[in-house]
Amino acid sequence: MILLLLLSIFLHQAFSTPVNQPVSFSFSSFNNESCRNGSLICMDSVTAYDGYLSLTSEPSPSLPLRKTGRVLYHQPVLAWPAMISTTFTVKIKPYSISLGSADGLTFIFAPDNRSSPLNSYGEYLGIANTTTGCNISQLAVELDTYKNSFDIDGNHIGIDTTSPISIAAKSLNSANINLQSGKLIKVQIDYDGWTKMLYVSVAYSGYPLQRFLEKPLILSETVPSSVYVGFTAATGAISGSHRVIDWSFTTMPLPYHSLKNRKLINKP
Repeated sequence: MILLLLLSIFLHQAFSTPVNQPVSFSFSSFNNESCRNGSLICMDSVTAYDGYLSLTSEPSPSLPLRKTGRVLYHQPVLAWPAMISTTFTVKIKPYSISLGSADGLTFIFAPDNRSSPLNSYGEYLGIANTTTGCNISQLAVELDTYKNSFDIDGNHIGIDTTSPISIAAKSLNSANINLQSGKLIKVQIDYDGWTKMLYVSVAYSGYPLQRFLEKPLILSETVPSSVYVGFTAATGAISGSHRVIDWSFTTMPLPYHSLKNRKLINKP
């Protein structure tokens, strides 16, 4: 009886213990095997070409309208308590025969490895829809290229949690960066698990990254301790290309007493 009780306690601890090991990986490019060899989970409209991931598919035989794409690293990683850093290069470009830009892409901390919610194309950026709404424990950093009624403009970076309505956003016009330029754009996202600050840095590829957006955020109140990380993108009534060129990611565990430091640093 005692043995069964101990076994039950052991199994409960084993299955309730979060991912607590350092994880670091890097993709310098992507090829046809990237979605087939098990290192990435490619869903919805994601396809891998020589050198990049296309998140909303390429225009053949027709323009990719009302599409979503989601690609995740194959195993969960520690979100908290941890120090997190990820860097990636993207290329976003409207198709020449389009009337404008599609909706954009996000870097996502997802609670599971499922595909994007049904009907999450367009303004929902592959992260939510009218049904899921506030029922999602996730974090997304959006590179938004379409101005919806709730957006500041059609060229901004935002931080989303329960919906595509950002809890913090800033126009890239202030940095002279155009997300729709078709140029390679490098983005770095850092989370300091001690100070509970999320930082986003950005630059055209080949130029020094500049810290662009920061937000106090308690991850333990935002996402599960173990998450899947990756990208989403969406088109609506207008098509566009959303490519991920390279990607690196690192998470380093912190001691659990760091969770007690819940004081947020307030920035003007």
